[in-house]
Amino acid sequence: MCNLEMVDIEPVTAARDRTTLKELVERHVMYTRSEHATRILRDWDEMLPRFVKVMPIDYRKALERIAKDQARETEVVGLTEEVYR
Repeated sequence: MCNLEMVDIEPVTAARDRTTLKELVERHVMYTRSEHATRILRDWDEMLPRFVKVMPIDYRKALERIAKDQARETEVVGLTEEVYR
């Protein structure tokens, strides 16, 4: 169960997310020797679509604001450097 007013559910498609997820499952196997997690790794390509990424909506908005602020700062620094050349 999930409150879809507070989070977005999306497939794990980004390469970075897929890598992180697989590393987490591998660590789980290493620490617990879970047979279920071992099967997930063995059938990784088939199992990956069964995972989802849960992204809090407010967190996504905060990340977008941070990225926007960083882009603006980069633009200002570039313009300032151009003025002083």
